[in-house]
Amino acid sequence: MDNFEAIEPTPATSQGVRISDSGAIRGDYLRKVCDGKIGVVVPCKGDEHLLPECLHSLKEFQLAGDSIVLVDGDGNAELAHDIQSRGLTYLQTEDSRRGSAIGCGIAWLLQNDHVDVLLICHADMRLAYGTRAAMLGAVGHNARLAWGWMGHRIDDWRWRYRLIEWGNSWRGAALHLPYGDQLMFVGSDLLAQTGGWPMQPTMEDIELSLRLRRVTPPVHVKTPTWIGSRHWREGVVKTTLRNWHTAWRYAAHRRPSCKGVTCLMTKS
Repeated sequence: MDNFEAIEPTPATSQGVRISDSGAIRGDYLRKVCDGKIGVVVPCKGDEHLLPECLHSLKEFQLAGDSIVLVDGDGNAELAHDIQSRGLTYLQTEDSRRGSAIGCGIAWLLQNDHVDVLLICHADMRLAYGTRAAMLGAVGHNARLAWGWMGHRIDDWRWRYRLIEWGNSWRGAALHLPYGDQLMFVGSDLLAQTGGWPMQPTMEDIELSLRLRRVTPPVHVKTPTWIGSRHWREGVVKTTLRNWHTAWRYAAHRRPSCKGVTCLMTKS
């Protein structure tokens, strides 16, 4: 299992913050070394209990001045207050299905902030320290015109999950078809050139990849992102075959939706 370096939850100060046991790194230093502003969207309906670890792993993004937006469909006042107290943005949408929720967050970011790259982070993800620098370092000065995904690690020791990781990595590299659970990112200019975010409740990750790969191949940033094994709780073979079949059917008969979603409330 790869080493995962947790980010220390030390509060920020005007002089900088200590974010890992390896030393003190200031927020202004992060911005200088890793140039470019990132907008992070986290759809969180039904996964509120997983948010603390996810947000903890996103601390380096927050310290660098990036925008982090959480999108919910339940209008949870307690969650909204918690997100606001962390200095993040909370949105409520009338359609809380994942694809539509992400679209709501992206629309808000593009209207209210100047971001170079959009990062789609699911609430059950835990990012390794250094993800931000690795991503911006991989795309270089073309951040606004690049897209890609991270290497992911399934939080289960059994060998069958190593095969899934290998297969997912192969699919992204060979077919240029990464899925949303691989921590996808896309430059804001490239997203605009390819028609914007696919405003559809499901299969949005496949639709996005199908659009983007026609313009440029994705960048594979080999920094591990941890996800849970719950997605395969019905069985590895059964779930994998079902996912392949669903993806193939969608790619063959796709009818992407252009229907928009409405953000009902914002708190930041």
